[in-house]
Amino acid sequence: MELKDYQKKTLTQVKLYLEWLTKAREEATRRQSLSSDFFDVEFFDFPKAARGKVHQSKPYYSKKNGLGENLPDFYIKIPTGGGKTLLACHTIDLINRIYLKRQTGIVLWIVPTSQIYRQTLEALRNRDHPYRQVLDIASAGRTVICEKTERFSKLDVEENLVVMLLMLPSANRKIKEVLRIFKDNGGFTEFFPPEDDIKANQELLSEFANLEYFGEEKGFFGKIVKTSLGNTLKTLKPIVIIDEGHKTYSAGAQKT
Repeated sequence: MELKDYQKKTLTQVKLYLEWLTKAREEATRRQSLSSDFFDVEFFDFPKAARGKVHQSKPYYSKKNGLGENLPDFYIKIPTGGGKTLLACHTIDLINRIYLKRQTGIVLWIVPTSQIYRQTLEALRNRDHPYRQVLDIASAGRTVICEKTERFSKLDVEENLVVMLLMLPSANRKIKEVLRIFKDNGGFTEFFPPEDDIKANQELLSEFANLEYFGEEKGFFGKIVKTSLGNTLKTLKPIVIIDEGHKTYSAGAQKT
């Protein structure tokens, strides 16, 4: 599908930001390798530094992920009917190529309503649809579209571009249905250490302190990480696409 001029202009701006973001991340890595006597290593906000290079007209509010790490984010504001879903697909390609230097991995695509969910899922699963074609080009034909009820493996993520659709209400921790995402199940055990490997579980919790777990640190078996979809997504650190992001300003949505 031929992009319109304003779509090309939008993607050019996204590309410019990602290029500066990559440079700023490299600078952050360089600073971490030096003594903090010379640089304020801990508080170097590389997403904010990159944002200042490409867009200074509005204030930038930095975000952190569940581990307290800098979380680069940006918003694309397009009029209704302007092709935001198509641009989102192109943006996934740009993020992977420029910032993450890969073609595979996982994308968590969050939508606000059941109607948009069904429409997006149908389009992304249709290999003849322009959205899917963009993703297939980005992944060299290795695109996997799935829902939260479906399983994916480590090999799937390593060898494919896995796009999981999720509806925002079902991602809100206050809704009972969403608790299933963080419920222990046997579908993702390969992403986690065996339950009886206490040391490996502690090491994983040291790396990802926001994982949910069973037990207590001073208990007989210590802390055992839950083998849930929610924990799996936390360890994989997916690209997150939020459709109609203006609907995610509530404290609950932001925390989720």
